[in-house]
Amino acid sequence: MSLHYDHAEIARAMARLKKALEKRMQQDDQLERSRAARPIRSGELAAYDTAALGRKLRPMLEYDGRGWRALAAEIGVTSPDLSRVMAGQDVSAAKIFAICDWAGLAARRFYRPPKGAPKPRKRPRPMHRPRQMFHGKSTETVGAAEGGKA
Repeated sequence: MSLHYDHAEIARAMARLKKALEKRMQQDDQLERSRAARPIRSGELAAYDTAALGRKLRPMLEYDGRGWRALAAEIGVTSPDLSRVMAGQDVSAAKIFAICDWAGLAARRFYRPPKGAPKPRKRPRPMHRPRQMFHGKSTETVGAAEGGKA
């Protein structure tokens, strides 16, 4: 079976391909301009740095060797959630905590506070805490009381 195309058919096909590629390049340029015009995160809201989490998580997932569905089921998230983290996209805080717990990472490490946020407060000290007294025996007092060496 021999396929025979004449030059006119090939030229029309190439023209369609060129037009489709030019349209796609134009769409990509528009998308890039729209992303540059408005940043995805301006820092006005609290968020998690999922891109950094994904960079830490990738070697662990690859070393494990199982598929993402099996790992996601073990972690307690979905495989699209893992995919989103690897792409640096946002997922819920609960899923960040589940992934970090599985990986042995501190979720707080990936937290990004909003711009102008106050520093985290320290836990307040109790107002009145009675001093604890030691009522046990020490080797020094036992030995001295019995006439031994102190």
